[in-house]
Amino acid sequence: MRILKVDQRNHYFEVIPENTEDLWHLEKVIEKGDVVSGSSTRKIKGKSEGEKAERLNVFVEVQAENVEFHEFSGQLRVNGLVVSGKPEEYVELKSFHALEVEPGKKIGVKKQALKHWQIERLEQAKKSSAREKLLAIVLDDEAAELALVKETGFDVKAKVFSGKEGKQFGGGGDPKKYFEEIARKALDLKPEKVLVAGPGFTKEAFKKFLAEKRLKLEAVYESTNSVGETGLNELLREGKLEKVAQEIGLTRETKAVEEFLMHVGKNDGLAEYGLKEVGAALQAGAVERLLVAEETLFGNRAAVEALMDAADRQRVEVKVIGSQHEAGRKLQGLGGVAAVLRYKRR
Repeated sequence: MRILKVDQRNHYFEVIPENTEDLWHLEKVIEKGDVVSGSSTRKIKGKSEGEKAERLNVFVEVQAENVEFHEFSGQLRVNGLVVSGKPEEYVELKSFHALEVEPGKKIGVKKQALKHWQIERLEQAKKSSAREKLLAIVLDDEAAELALVKETGFDVKAKVFSGKEGKQFGGGGDPKKYFEEIARKALDLKPEKVLVAGPGFTKEAFKKFLAEKRLKLEAVYESTNSVGETGLNELLREGKLEKVAQEIGLTRETKAVEEFLMHVGKNDGLAEYGLKEVGAALQAGAVERLLVAEETLFGNRAAVEALMDAADRQRVEVKVIGSQHEAGRKLQGLGGVAAVLRYKRR
């Protein structure tokens, strides 16, 4: 995420999302009533009967009614009424419009109140763009798939085929050339951490190749039953990515929830959960870290944001825990709101 401007006094920010992950963050920050501005297109009817309509580039400001994140199409759609636009002759005020936010496209957001936790979310996305890259390589003796690990899943960057199958390769294939191409594509991505996995012995042969060539790919090796997308999901499902994903948001969230659960298990008085209990702890100034399950935040927004606002005023660390992984489900099972305390209250 490129943050161009944050004006907390006027409750305004400008950003350029760089990838799908940034759109995912923005979907959590933009709310109903926000005025979102950016470039768009409008369908303009022909001036005379029979003349075809055309689409023109315009600049619009839309007061958001709802926000929809379409991960697979790579778009964030802000639906609402047009409150301003240029050229004025092509923008119909108070008409309904869907502003499509895409990677590389600048948007501005004017909010009724720009909260500290929302700024932190933008900063989190910014840091995410610059953090250590984790590259997952799943391979066997026929094909390899290279994917960067993102908070929203996997971003497949390359597929390499060994040539073992197919008439054009004479049914053979050259393992050396196969490994050279995998290594070249991996190095081009400039990863700082690599997880190589797959069934059989191909990964060990690739490890030996890297050592012989003295290539600087610091890799960890794991076994999977499958390759391709199934193999990648297997790595995620079985927790094997956690060994090398220390800087990924999912790991940070898991650690925060596990710390809270540790205090619950010890019954040491340093953990509270539930809206009422956490609210009382905040009122007493006893909270060190507030944990909020994403599902609870967007399902009971008014009550949960009241707690987050109170934490914001006290400069308490707030972590919004994603609902797609085990840590989020554990927190959701305890009411979706929890706190780690500075001291025992009773």
